[in-house]
Amino acid sequence: MRGFLIAFLICLTGTVHASDDEAYLAQLFKSARDQRLSEQPAWRLLLHFHHDLLGRYRSEIDDPRYFLSPRGRRDPSAELDATLRAFFEVPSISTDVQHPQCRYPARYAWLKEQLQFDSRMKERPCPRFAAWRDQMDAESLTLIFASYYLNNPASMYGHTFFRLNSKRHGDHERLLDYAVNFSAYPDSDNPVLYVLEGLSGGYPGRFSTLPYYMKVQEYNNLESRDLWEYALTLEPGAMDRLVRHLWEMGQASMAYYFLNKNCSYQLLPVLEVAQPSLRLVHSFWFKAIPADTLRSVIHQPGILAGVRLRPSHVSKMLSARAQLSREDVRSAERLAKQADDAAVGRLDSLAKDRQAKILDSAYDLFRYRVGFSRNQSKDIQEQERKLLMARHRLGFNESKESSVSERPASPDQGHPTGRAGISFGASKRSHFEELSLRAALHDQEDDPVGYVRGSQLEMLHLRVRHDNDRRATYVQELTLIDILSLSSWDRWTRKPSWKVRTGLSAAGDVKQDPEDSLMYGLQVGPGISLRTHVLRGEHWYALAEADTQFGGVFENNFRAGAGTESGVIVEAAPGWHVHFKAAYFRYPWGNEGEAVRLRLIQACPLGKSMQFRVTLERQNRYKEMLFSLLRYF
Repeated sequence: MRGFLIAFLICLTGTVHASDDEAYLAQLFKSARDQRLSEQPAWRLLLHFHHDLLGRYRSEIDDPRYFLSPRGRRDPSAELDATLRAFFEVPSISTDVQHPQCRYPARYAWLKEQLQFDSRMKERPCPRFAAWRDQMDAESLTLIFASYYLNNPASMYGHTFFRLNSKRHGDHERLLDYAVNFSAYPDSDNPVLYVLEGLSGGYPGRFSTLPYYMKVQEYNNLESRDLWEYALTLEPGAMDRLVRHLWEMGQASMAYYFLNKNCSYQLLPVLEVAQPSLRLVHSFWFKAIPADTLRSVIHQPGILAGVRLRPSHVSKMLSARAQLSREDVRSAERLAKQADDAAVGRLDSLAKDRQAKILDSAYDLFRYRVGFSRNQSKDIQEQERKLLMARHRLGFNESKESSVSERPASPDQGHPTGRAGISFGASKRSHFEELSLRAALHDQEDDPVGYVRGSQLEMLHLRVRHDNDRRATYVQELTLIDILSLSSWDRWTRKPSWKVRTGLSAAGDVKQDPEDSLMYGLQVGPGISLRTHVLRGEHWYALAEADTQFGGVFENNFRAGAGTESGVIVEAAPGWHVHFKAAYFRYPWGNEGEAVRLRLIQACPLGKSMQFRVTLERQNRYKEMLFSLLRYF
C-alpha cells in the first residue's frame, strides 16, 4: 500500500510539473509570436537562411539532423517552436546524448536573452560543450589565407580558415591555438571525379577544429604555401556567439559546391552570426573565390586589426639563401647532401655567424628534400642529427630570420577575380567587336600584385564576337579551365612548369569563317621556365604540348598532334607588361596539317580595377589586331 502511494505521488508530481512546463511553454510561444522572433535577422542567421539561385528562401544547411522540426529548413517559425519545446525535454540518462540546450548553445543564449527565461526554464548542465569551450579559450579571431596552390584542385584558388586566439597564449605561442576549417569530405581520390562532384555538390562539407600547428605543417611545410594572418576586431559578445555557433555547426553537414558554397563562403555565415551587423553573404550568390571573400571581410569598417605573414618553408629557405655568397651556397648544398665531419670541418676557418647561416641553409635544404614526415629512415635521422649538432656547437645565437627579406604583396591587394571586357578588332577580312566575361581568376597579363608570380588560372572565360562585314555573331572562345604554372627553375626546389587547357574556341588556322569553325580542344604539357633581371624582370618559358581537337570543321571531325610553345613575359615599366609567345604544332592524325601561332600582348593598368590591352595575333595566314578595355569586379 505504501509503495502504491509513493508511486501515485511521484506520478502526480510529474503531471503537475508537465502541466507547469506546458503553461510556461505556451507563454513563451505567445511572447515569441508577439515579438516576431522568427522573423528577426539574428534567428534566421542562426539557421543560415538565404535565397538560393532559384529564389527559394531556405536554410543552406541541408542536413536534417541540424533541425528540430521536420519543416525547419524551410520554416524558421516552425524551427523556433520546436527549439523552445525541446529545451523543456527531460535529460537522457545516456551521457552520449546531449540535451537540446547543449546541442544548440547559440540558439539557447539568444532565445534566453530575447524571452527572458525565468526559473521555470531549467538550465541543463552541458559538460561536453563547457569542456570544448574551455579548451578553445578564445578571446579573439584571426582569418587565415593560404596562398594559391595550383597542384591541388581543391586549393588552386587559395583557402581561408579561422584561428581562435586563446587567452592563454601570447603572440609567439599562436601555433598552440586552434584552427576552424570547413572542407569537403570526398569519397574518391580521382581528381576528375573530385572536380565533377565538387561542381555539382556531390560531397558533404563539414566544420572541424584542429591545432593550428597542424595547418601550418600542412600548408607552410608540405605544400610550400605562405599563410597570411588577418587579425579581426569584433564587437563585445561576438566571440561568445561565434564559439557557441561553431559547436552547433559541428553536427551539421552541407553540400560542398566548388564555385560558391565552398570552404571560404561557409565562414561568412558564421561571422554574421557572431556579429549580425556584418553583411557578407549576399555578394556571393554565383561564385565565392577565397581572395574575394577575404576582401569582403577586411573591408568592413574597423574590423581589421593587423596583417602578418607566416612564410612557407621554401620562402624562408630561398630568402636565407639569397644572403649567402656563391661559395657559401655550394657549401650549404654539400652539407645538405652529406654532413660528415670533413664537410663540417671545412667551415672552421669561417666566422661563426657565417657558419651559422650556411648550416641553417643546409638544414633547410635537407629538410625540404627529405620531406617533413615523422617516420624517416635511420640514415636520414643520422644526417639530421649531424646538422643539428654542428649548428648547436656554434651557440644559441639565431642567425636565421623568421620572415622573408622581401615581403610580397598580400592577397587582398590583388585585383578582383571577375573580369568583363569590351574590344574592337580588325583583320584583313573583317572588323569586329567583342564582349568578354571571365568568372575567375587571373592570367599572365593581369597585374601580378597579390598573386603567385608566373601563375595563370582562368575558369569560364567567354568571348563573343560580332563581325560587322558578315553581320554574324558567334562564340570566339569559351574556356572551361586554363591553368599555366610557370615555376621559375631553381636547383634547390626543382619545380617544373606545366599547362592544362580545355574548352571551345574558333579555329583560326582553317579556311572556314569563324562562326563555322567552333571546336573543342584539350592541351596539356610540361615545360620549364626561368626568371632573369636584364630589365625590370623577364620570365622565359618553353612547353612541350599534346593537342587534341574535335569539331565538324575538321576531316573525320578531329585532329590530334603535338608541338611546342615558348614565350617571354617582360615587365617593361611598373604595371606595363609585354607578353610574346610563339607555338608550332603538327597534327598527323585526323585533319592532317600544321599550325604556327604568334601572339604579342601589351597590358597597361588604368587604375586598380581597369586595364587596357593591345593584342597582335597570327595563326598561319590569318592575322588580327585587338584593342581591349577590361574591368575587374
